[in-house]
Amino acid sequence: MDAHQDGKFIDPLTGLRFVAAAIVAIGHAAPSLRDDWLGQLVAQVASIGMTLFFVLSGFVLWFTYADRMLSAPGAALRDFAVARFARLYPMYALVVIIITGYLVIRRSQDPTSLVFILTMTQAWFPVLKGTMLVAAIQPLEHLWSISVELFFYLLFPLACFSLGRIRRVRTLLGLSVLNLSVFAVAIAWCFSYGDAFLQAVIPSLQHDGMAWLTYYSPYLHLSQFLAGCLTAQIYMKLASRRVDDALRRRIKIGFGLSVTGLLAAPVLLFVQPSWHGMSFWIELGVRLDEAICFSVIILAAARFGHARFLGSRALVLGGECSYSIYLLHPFIFRFALIGKSEFAGVPEFIARLAFFVAITTAFAWAFYRMVEVPSKAWLRQAYRNRRHGDGAVAGTARVG
Repeated sequence: MDAHQDGKFIDPLTGLRFVAAAIVAIGHAAPSLRDDWLGQLVAQVASIGMTLFFVLSGFVLWFTYADRMLSAPGAALRDFAVARFARLYPMYALVVIIITGYLVIRRSQDPTSLVFILTMTQAWFPVLKGTMLVAAIQPLEHLWSISVELFFYLLFPLACFSLGRIRRVRTLLGLSVLNLSVFAVAIAWCFSYGDAFLQAVIPSLQHDGMAWLTYYSPYLHLSQFLAGCLTAQIYMKLASRRVDDALRRRIKIGFGLSVTGLLAAPVLLFVQPSWHGMSFWIELGVRLDEAICFSVIILAAARFGHARFLGSRALVLGGECSYSIYLLHPFIFRFALIGKSEFAGVPEFIARLAFFVAITTAFAWAFYRMVEVPSKAWLRQAYRNRRHGDGAVAGTARVG
């Protein structure tokens, strides 16, 4: 993670990345370990973990690059593009090439969708040959969120130029409310007109159209990313201010309410299919709840010292390899099934989930050290060498 060098800032947020990755992995694994209400309840945390990734991504990118985008936009844009490519693409490409190569050779998988997956655009478009594009290669379906992240990256400079010069906290809070209001209206539109829109515009998508529109596509998630950006701008304005006791009390209350709200979210998602009349209101409430609560928790952890356990050495190490945890976890899950009882009791269920997270983290750490770190260092060094080389050539031309 590119972030501020102050360990008090970076450590809790790095630890929070591990929490997000672990939550997603647990949510994806739970239904295979228990095919009952408990497995389905725990499965709901996966989407909540994804929201945390998106909000946190907005916060960290804004904190790292927003000021530079305004003061030196040309250099900042180049550095941003290279840093993001070096951070995401090498490990991503390795996973895609290995899995797709295996499927093409062993199962005659149609490789057409590989163009979209390798360019990280599979979530931007809904359908390919009548199948939802993100699910065209099923073992790589979870990579939809990386495609969403790339969409955010392309819009991030525009957000910096539009919002970066706003200094008043009250104005930023007002924009946060406006962002969430637009989010709510967009969700309402999807529930009211989404099906009709998809049938008129994309008739070839016979199944999963609403799933793409409301979950896999980047368009609704943009408000979650912007919530993180605005929270970071508020953080930066508060960083230089004296924190009085009244503000600390309000943040403490907000932190507690946010944790409670997030604990309620998977329960509401679990009952949503059976509460047909309340489905829209549950969806709206959970989406807003996630964006607001994660923004408060991130601000409280970064500025006010809450949840200090997130800065522990173990969680920070897990956070550093959280990207590999996310990329690899579907392929490691088989280890958690070894010797599983026909119907796992609650203790076995919990133990196997913990084992799954632990072994996935171990594999991820190895790939982080062997692939992520050296590839990122090599690409950044190559970029620096090229910049210095171009500068030397330009200097020689001027002298001549």
